[in-house]
Amino acid sequence: MLYLSQILDSKISDSSDKAIGRLRDILIKSKAGIYSSLDFLLVEGKKGKEFCIPFEYVANLSKDEISLKNTFANVKTVIEPKENYIKLKRDVLDQQIVDVGGARVVRVNDLKIGLFENKMSVLGIDVSFKGLLRRVGLAWVDFFDALAIHLIDWRKAQPVKRGALKLDTISQDLTRLHPADLANIVEDLSLRQGSKLMSSLDEDTAAQVVEEMDPEVKKMLVNHLGTEKASKIIDRMSADEIADLLQILSKEEAKDLLSYLQNGKLKKVQKLIKYGKDTAGGIMTADFVTGQPDWTVKHATMEIKKASPAMRSMLYIYITDKEGFFKGSVSLRRLLTAGKDQTMMDMIKRLPSSSTLRTGQKIKEIVSVMTKYNLYTAAVLDDNKKLVGMVTIDDVMRQVFPKA
Repeated sequence: MLYLSQILDSKISDSSDKAIGRLRDILIKSKAGIYSSLDFLLVEGKKGKEFCIPFEYVANLSKDEISLKNTFANVKTVIEPKENYIKLKRDVLDQQIVDVGGARVVRVNDLKIGLFENKMSVLGIDVSFKGLLRRVGLAWVDFFDALAIHLIDWRKAQPVKRGALKLDTISQDLTRLHPADLANIVEDLSLRQGSKLMSSLDEDTAAQVVEEMDPEVKKMLVNHLGTEKASKIIDRMSADEIADLLQILSKEEAKDLLSYLQNGKLKKVQKLIKYGKDTAGGIMTADFVTGQPDWTVKHATMEIKKASPAMRSMLYIYITDKEGFFKGSVSLRRLLTAGKDQTMMDMIKRLPSSSTLRTGQKIKEIVSVMTKYNLYTAAVLDDNKKLVGMVTIDDVMRQVFPKA
């Protein structure tokens, strides 16, 4: 295996064995999903003068020797290539990278170089302790060869160039990750880098990522993005998540964000923020589908299709009368197996009133009710027994294990 650290500062000789300088860096073009071929050697010649040699002139690149095919007089050198290139030592070594495959942020300790399709290319990123020892000239410490080398495929990771992610090349791969994994990546990056990453995502994906973040990181990120940009993302979040966010912002910041929300979302949020955050009213969601007892399966299915794009998940349709009093629920599974002319009242799942929640109930009581009745979701009623929201098992788990 050949690593960048093993050839940096090595002597470079031409075909006549004349020393022409030392290797200070290697220039490449980085493109997502491919191994980057070595394009130029950055050489420090006599009197400290730097110039670039196209890699096509290189005859041998190894730990023992870097030699050219021609005499130096017949090598076409350039001071600096006109196009934008990445310098491996300057821009990649010791930098953070987003490891898409492992959904994490790691630091580059060394780079593996080798042949791919007859071209010398960057093949892997060494993030192991062994790579760090090699970099600082202490590889001999591991004389029993006990330390493992941990390589990340170059094609599956993207360098952070001079403190900024190259977002144009990684966004597509990152959006395939689960929002919770993306949130962890943003939390591991600096605030500036995290903001850059968030700005590269579409607003729906960004909203899901924000929902998964640690509250303090979420607050800092919103402030860094600015009200206008943050509001576009926040408007795609569920009403209950927005309400939770507003509770950790200052009154002035919360007021600014509320002013950007669309009217329907604003009304939902305003209802939720009046409840304590550790109560059923505080953790419930207002995003659910309601139906009336006389609706047929055909009618209910049509309404569910209309509402579905705005819902993250849906297990039940909640049945209320015209005044909003809760009657029960019908599962989507039941709807799928029923005749199209059956009514909601025919299929309604009736549970005792003790299986519903009240807005002021605390987490311990909520857990008790949902465990007793084996509920994935529980209806939340106000003091007049009108349906105002629902609590999901996910909402409960976030309260019980906030750091998970």
